[in-house]
Amino acid sequence: MTCEAARKQEKQTPARARPRVAGFSMTEMVIAISVIGVLAGIVIPSFSGILTGSKESLANEKLEMLNQGLNSYGHAFKEYTAAANNTSASDELTVVLDLQYRNPNEARALTGSPFVRTDYRPMTSSSADDYRIVWTGFRFKLLRPGDSGTGIRVDFDGSDIGTPFVFPPNYSSSGR
Repeated sequence: MTCEAARKQEKQTPARARPRVAGFSMTEMVIAISVIGVLAGIVIPSFSGILTGSKESLANEKLEMLNQGLNSYGHAFKEYTAAANNTSASDELTVVLDLQYRNPNEARALTGSPFVRTDYRPMTSSSADDYRIVWTGFRFKLLRPGDSGTGIRVDFDGSDIGTPFVFPPNYSSSGR
C-alpha cells in the first residue's frame, strides 16, 4: 500500500474508530490538582493539632514519671521535701538526681531505688516556647508553652536520655 492510499483510507475512517493517544487532558489535570489541593487544605491543619496533642501527652508522661518516683520515694523512705527555687532549675535537677541515687554502701538500699530511670539526663530551659517541668517544693508540675518559669525542658527527640550520672563516693541526698 502506498502512502497516498494510506492517507485516503485514514480520511475515510471515522474519527471514533481511530485509536486515541493515551494521556490526560489539561482539564483532567487541573481537576485532579484542585482536588488534591482541597484535600491538603483539610488534612494539613489537623496534623498540626495531632502534633500538639502528642507533645502534650509526652510532657505529661515525663511529669508522671517524676511524680511516681516521688511517690515511691515517699513510700520507701519519707516524703521528699526541698525548697523550690523559681530563679533557676537547680532544685529540679537536684531532686531528679536524688531520685536516681542508690547508695552502694548501704547494706540494704531503699526498696525500689533508684526511683527514676538512671539514664534520664534532662536539660533546663526558661524559654516560654518549651514545655518545662518545675519543682513546687513537694511535687513537679508542668509549664506549657506561653507560661513563664525555669525548669526541666521536655525534649521530644530522646536527647534527654544518655549515660547515667556517676555519683561521687560522698554524695548526700538533699531529701534525706
